[in-house]
Amino acid sequence: MTIQLFKEVVAPQITDFAAPSGKNAYSFRFNVATGNLSIVRNTGGSEVKLPDSHIINLEDYAETVWSDKLLSFSWSSANPGHLNCEIV
Repeated sequence: MTIQLFKEVVAPQITDFAAPSGKNAYSFRFNVATGNLSIVRNTGGSEVKLPDSHIINLEDYAETVWSDKLLSFSWSSANPGHLNCEIV
């Protein structure tokens, strides 16, 4: 079986990211020992420690997202284990 490229999508290269100023950072920390998932909302001006793939530290956040809207998180009752995110 061979794989053939049907269409190539040309996308502009992103060279600069806008600073996340004036936004809230929502950071996710997962404790592998206990299975506990913590979501921390850091308001504008707070320092956020981003994960480093070369340094494994249990105190680091696994992922961080920024939003200028308030986000509300809840566990799904229809799909156990799924985390719902609602823009408030």
